[in-house]
Amino acid sequence: MSKGNSLLAIRPACLAALLLAGCQTLDPDWRREASTVIQDGGRTAIHELFPGVTWAAGDSGFRLLPDGVGAFVARVWLARSAGRTLDLQYYMINADDTGRLLTGEVLAAADRGVRVRVLLDDIYASPADHAIAVLDSHPRIEVRLFNPWTRRRGPLARAFNFLLDPRRLNHRMHNKLYVADNHAVIIGGRNIGDEYFDLETRMNFRDLDVLAAGPVAAQASASFDEYWNSEWAVPAAGLMDHVPTAADLASLRAALATHRETMRDSAYVQALGNSVIAGQLASRNLALETGKARVLADSPAKAGRAGGEPRAFLIQRLREQASGAAHELLVSSPYFVPRDRGVEALTGLVKDGVAVSVLTNSLAANDVGIVHSGYARYRAPLLRGGVRLHELRALSELATRREGRRRFGSEYVSLHAKYLVIDRRLLFVGSLNLDPRSIERNTEVGLLIESEGLARQAAALFDLASGKAFSYAVTLRDGMNGRSDALVWTGEQPGGRELRYDREPDTGWWQRFTVWLAGFLPFMESQI
Repeated sequence: MSKGNSLLAIRPACLAALLLAGCQTLDPDWRREASTVIQDGGRTAIHELFPGVTWAAGDSGFRLLPDGVGAFVARVWLARSAGRTLDLQYYMINADDTGRLLTGEVLAAADRGVRVRVLLDDIYASPADHAIAVLDSHPRIEVRLFNPWTRRRGPLARAFNFLLDPRRLNHRMHNKLYVADNHAVIIGGRNIGDEYFDLETRMNFRDLDVLAAGPVAAQASASFDEYWNSEWAVPAAGLMDHVPTAADLASLRAALATHRETMRDSAYVQALGNSVIAGQLASRNLALETGKARVLADSPAKAGRAGGEPRAFLIQRLREQASGAAHELLVSSPYFVPRDRGVEALTGLVKDGVAVSVLTNSLAANDVGIVHSGYARYRAPLLRGGVRLHELRALSELATRREGRRRFGSEYVSLHAKYLVIDRRLLFVGSLNLDPRSIERNTEVGLLIESEGLARQAAALFDLASGKAFSYAVTLRDGMNGRSDALVWTGEQPGGRELRYDREPDTGWWQRFTVWLAGFLPFMESQI
């Protein structure tokens, strides 16, 4: 055998060695101790943020957070006011401007004695392993990674890990939860990152969170504890390639302080003192709606190879609530793939006299275009059954004018808000997309709130976003009873001038072709 042939024969073995050797950088069996929320009954500064509200037995107070800056401010104020515990559970925390600002606030809370627990899904975490290990080394901070990759050095190692264990790694924790002192919680659709707080320069997400204070926060803490103490949550201390020192922690603290100084004149740092919500929090006069609520959450066992018990999934409880609509159902879902069962359920409600409206992304506004191929095939059946469809525009003249007045962020938008309004009296806000991945594979969490006042506020947001100034109304060209499945999109320019399209608006032929082609892949729908 020639020397060249010998090299060729060795290369596959070398590749395997490179993928395996030194890549086991997270020990999945690292020792862990169970911990639960601190339920000390004493009042902290968190309680003092809501002093003027008298809640009936079992009621909580609620504030919608539709604006990215307000949602950022609320999180910072909870971090600064926490006196005992701060628990964060997220699919993704970015190391961008807002991510670093919030990390700085969390670190400052730990420095003054608050116990901080951070549970992060491992889908995008590995590039930040060193920073995660440094944070975890703080005596008052513990970080755990949910359903982690064990081979973490680069995309090849992760791909090899996925090939070895695809059924497990295809399940992700999509929850978004931020709990302070077992008394206040933020739940909704936002991850931690610039695009969720209107700071991204390319495209921002239009999202919705709810700030809740009172007894419902204890339910959120219980859900967090269940995930935290599950077999799927692996301590970041098991990142064996990263053994941080006290100097590393001091360096991170200094870097975050320097970054905050560079952001001093930004809309975000300024908003911490001069925004409406900051003023209301500072004066202890935050306007809240009251009502009863339940935290609906998937079990962490959904991440198991068997996928958990479907009857226990969040979606089952949400379907029960939606099926009880008597007059109106409003659905906002950025990724909307109803499948035949969903079409049947929604059109069945229409037959029973319920007005059903769905707001989702247009192809141009969808940040995951391939999801659109799963959605598109169901538009005609939904429309024939009387469901009203609205698709958010990626760019509208009215949105551009508003963006110009704000002087930050991008004028391009994508829907990311996930909520349902039932009869304008019941509201669900959470992390759940109405697509197969969220329903069957990801774990999700949300709040089901019985508050007519809050439900009406959410309905008003839906009415504004689904109006033709910001979205396209999608209809059948020949009407509900026509033979053709051809669609028409209509919108409005400022002044009332109509926009009308007979193909996916604001897109090019290649984008439309690739989405159309993806629709023929037999396995694709179950993965989106």
